[in-house]
Amino acid sequence: MLYAKEGPSRYISHLDLLRAFERSARRAGLPLAFTQGFNPHPKVAFAAPLGVGTAGEAEYADLELAADVPAGEVLSALSGAMPEGLRLIEVRSVPEALQSLMAMVDRATYRVEGKLAHQVSIEELDKAITTFLSAREILVKRQSKTGEKRVQDIKPFIFAMSGRINGDIMLLEAELKTGSRGNVRIEELLTAFEESSRLPVQGSYTFCRTGLYSVLDNEKRTLW
Repeated sequence: MLYAKEGPSRYISHLDLLRAFERSARRAGLPLAFTQGFNPHPKVAFAAPLGVGTAGEAEYADLELAADVPAGEVLSALSGAMPEGLRLIEVRSVPEALQSLMAMVDRATYRVEGKLAHQVSIEELDKAITTFLSAREILVKRQSKTGEKRVQDIKPFIFAMSGRINGDIMLLEAELKTGSRGNVRIEELLTAFEESSRLPVQGSYTFCRTGLYSVLDNEKRTLW
């Protein structure tokens, strides 16, 4: 399934998103498939978790059913049962042999918007981005599950970054490594860029993940 996560749904956690899909599928009367074992749960999987507060324009989810239901019927039934802010865009039937979404995803694109405290020219923004990306290293601090803090260079995992000015709004776009083989959070990139550029952003930013991609033979592709 291809869906958007927007509006109030931006603020639900990954676990709550899983529950929202499960409840919506039940309300829609879909024959969910369940895992085996002592505590069975619906077979729902997502390509890559989104941070709380980050919107998603083109997110992917796998929902396994216990019976064959045409994709069009799934789209119609589930669309009417989803909570506000979760919007289905497309539903497809995929072969069981297809890789899992999490194994497929390799890159993500983002859009960030922030209000400027005073006017900044596009030349100043371009220079700030160029200076940032030309640094030998771009270091971020991370905390492991055990609480240990470590420093990591994320520069090799930044594939593209650009910006533009729209009145008093600064818009940044970036393409970053994501998935099970490495991950850079957009918040990490933004924190490092803020420290480097010192641009006068006023208040908080809004975040949106605009796409998820796999890479095959050095070619970037949508997941399906």
